[in-house]
Amino acid sequence: MDFGLDRTYRVLFFLLDKVIGYVAIIVMFAATALAIFEVVRRYIFGVVFPWGQDAVTYGLVASVFLYFAVTQARRSHLRVSFAMEMLEKSGHERLVMAIRAMLSALSALLYGGIAWWAWPTIERSMLMERTTQSMVILIWPFQMALLVSFALMAVICLFQLYQDICAIFGKKVFEWAPEEGIEI
Repeated sequence: MDFGLDRTYRVLFFLLDKVIGYVAIIVMFAATALAIFEVVRRYIFGVVFPWGQDAVTYGLVASVFLYFAVTQARRSHLRVSFAMEMLEKSGHERLVMAIRAMLSALSALLYGGIAWWAWPTIERSMLMERTTQSMVILIWPFQMALLVSFALMAVICLFQLYQDICAIFGKKVFEWAPEEGIEI
């Protein structure tokens, strides 16, 4: 079982790190370039694309959310670890591991719940052909990017939960995967 999980997690991690991560970076650079292009067009030529601001805003939001999944997979997300470090230094490493496992489980539930409840919104946006404020760009692709991001984060948290639970029992899995500071 560990081999199958390890292989699946490696493939997912590779896709996140090398494909989705770079796609998010490219979308972010493209949105930034469009924003600069729009500034030049506005102040030099006095014209803008009516959809430019929407494309920049939604492109940046979608790319940032997709990159959140990459950050979660790398375990390099923003965290306040003062209490965890104090517990670890005072010799409560198993408690710290248990708290990490609980946080991974809660994160998986939160991200999975958001992804689950996002689908009806996307479906409604598709049926109603909802557009952004410029009334040119359909909004559902951006909503889909958010759903994909949250779904990926939920799946990553499940793998990290398995890793955390195994660590509590002294078993090391996903040895190649990033960890949060505790040596097992």
